[in-house]
Amino acid sequence: MIAREGRVIIGLLAAAIVVIHFVIGTHIWPVWALLLVVIFFYRDPERVIPSVPLGLVCPADGVIIKVQNQLDPFLKRESICISLKMNWYGIYILRAVTEGKVMQHWVHDSNKEHEAEFNGPLQHAIWIQTDEQDDIVFAIHAGGRYHKMHCYVATGERIGQGKRCGFIPFGTRIDIFVSTKVRIDIEEGDKLKAGQDLLGELVH
Repeated sequence: MIAREGRVIIGLLAAAIVVIHFVIGTHIWPVWALLLVVIFFYRDPERVIPSVPLGLVCPADGVIIKVQNQLDPFLKRESICISLKMNWYGIYILRAVTEGKVMQHWVHDSNKEHEAEFNGPLQHAIWIQTDEQDDIVFAIHAGGRYHKMHCYVATGERIGQGKRCGFIPFGTRIDIFVSTKVRIDIEEGDKLKAGQDLLGELVH
């Protein structure tokens, strides 16, 4: 229920509060409130992955702000771009859109040539290819010092549909690039939950 990035912080904070409580001998409710706030920001609830093998799972909690045809700046193909805006107070866990093999990563420091096409500074992008050779790229916009993504998967690794693959503190915008043949089941303004709601379905 707690993201791995927050476990040590929460453990140390809780231990410090207990020590202070016994040393001072009084209740320190503001500090306990701080602990609850930290737990809130690092929460990681379980999600029930839809039993749709070809379904594209929403990668993060947020609101759909764009669905349109657009050139995929990473794979240089015509695609449907789905943009998702995460809430700063929401769940920060990033989940895999589909099951498959991680083919490549792009990161800001080494791939600045994508910035103009990506409409802003790129923080991190992950390309997953399914066993049916479908390609899905989800790209994370840079959002400042406290938005730096923690990635859990490496190139060449297989990942399951809806599985945790990263952590984005305080959220940001995510663009998901899929084939134009994908059936899209969402529209602008929809509020979705990661690992639970579907963006659409691969067509075969």
